Amino acid sequence: MDLYTNKNLILESNCEVEDAKFVLLGIPFDSTSTYRTGSRFAPLEIRKEFLELEKESGKKSFFDVKFCDLGNIEVVHGNLQKTFERVVHTMQNTFKKNENFVPIVLGGEHTLTYPILKILNERKKISMLHLDAHLDLRDDYLGEKWNHSTVMRRVSELGVKITSMGVRSMSNEESKFAKEKGMDYCGVDVTKIKKLLKKTKGKNLYITLDMDVLDPSVAPGVSNPEPNGISLNTLIEIINVSKKQNNIVGFDIMEVNPLFDNGATTVTAAKLLLDFMLLK
Repeated sequence: MDLYTNKNLILESNCEVEDAKFVLLGIPFDSTSTYRTGSRFAPLEIRKEFLELEKESGKKSFFDVKFCDLGNIEVVHGNLQKTFERVVHTMQNTFKKNENFVPIVLGGEHTLTYPILKILNERKKISMLHLDAHLDLRDDYLGEKWNHSTVMRRVSELGVKITSMGVRSMSNEESKFAKEKGMDYCGVDVTKIKKLLKKTKGKNLYITLDMDVLDPSVAPGVSNPEPNGISLNTLIEIINVSKKQNNIVGFDIMEVNPLFDNGATTVTAAKLLLDFMLLK
């Protein structure tokens, strides 16, 4: 067992890490959350819902997918950088065992995307599809460089090209930075989403999903809800098209907050997790 992972209450793996196509990792950390805390409970709750889903549909079956659940990172609550170090250590060790696996990460707050991107981008040049109600491009927030509102700014400093969809909240600073850097982003308009999807074609693509990209009527259990989000059908289509036209190098689901959920958000996240592994 990895030094920094806890295998209590995990999904059943059907192979060892060495043979897995998809490797799941939970990161139950939310110490920089500034509105609703509670996303640290999401990895466990999403797994619980996943267990109850029907996992076969026509010719597709989850049981045919080479899958391994590493468990949860034993985070250091209140210390983001030490938690990052543990994530990086775990990812590096896993890549030593399997050069070709696709990481799937369950947060936790959105800041946790950064260490995963850092490791992947050091291995090969990648692009990111960022599905979020917010741009998360502030240089600092409340005097801090590292938190959920600055994570995409830090990712951009790695040289990763970011395309954002579903955005409907941003500061003037973020809008200016995106324009200066030539970053592509759009709101919920389906025509604009389809146009941007075409621009991502043929990439080594990482998909990061903040569940607040969905409308709160669909996903109320998130840390920073924002009205007028995209529909679930649109989100599934975005993921489907992205998988068909790109080499997907990783996927994460962030900012689910079970403490503010009626059950809809966690089960939707679990279904998206399943769909991601089954979509061709």
